[in-house]
Amino acid sequence: MTAADYQFMKYITEFGKHYGTKAEYNYRLDLFKDELVHIAAHNSSNEETHELGINHMSDWSEEEYNNLLGYKPSLRNGGYESKVEVLDTTNLAADINWVDQGAVTPVKNQGQCGSCWAFSTTGSIEGAEFLYGTKMLVSLSEQNLVDCSKQNDACKGGLMDYAFEYAESHPLMKEADYPYTGHHSAFSKCKYEKASGVGHVVGYKDVAPKDVD
Repeated sequence: MTAADYQFMKYITEFGKHYGTKAEYNYRLDLFKDELVHIAAHNSSNEETHELGINHMSDWSEEEYNNLLGYKPSLRNGGYESKVEVLDTTNLAADINWVDQGAVTPVKNQGQCGSCWAFSTTGSIEGAEFLYGTKMLVSLSEQNLVDCSKQNDACKGGLMDYAFEYAESHPLMKEADYPYTGHHSAFSKCKYEKASGVGHVVGYKDVAPKDVD
């Protein structure tokens, strides 16, 4: 056995992986080895500013990973007119670490649900509330958006625009009051309680450069 084979066995134990057949085991092993090569090449480069490592997705295929990419600009089709105002970014600092500023909650895990749009929304509101509102960092509920922001498509993708619009009239509940499950189906119900809403939106603007789609 190679060092990569032993590392894969350790990976299986650490992340509680289970494979139904030998064929699937070998398939996942090959994906894992490819990822090890990718990680080594990235981390040995002098041009990168961050390092990569092993996580629960290191034995996933590209297709499985892409299922998590839930940003759906196509939802803007069909007469949607964005309220987003594009702001000038030329006067901004080259970089700023909002974690050091205390405006970012600990890393969250969206699981196998394509709800990145919901996490982008809660992260933005959490930081804005901390910096300009309550001065308290409160983790907001992504599941609140997944279940209740009906203009979006739950685990099949969505838009932050629609999520912000939802939060304008429905302040988001806390993560603790509406926990994340990473699942949604036709039988899922919105369990929103407006009296428990704490994540407010009074308006939103896009700070992307004008030449970026």
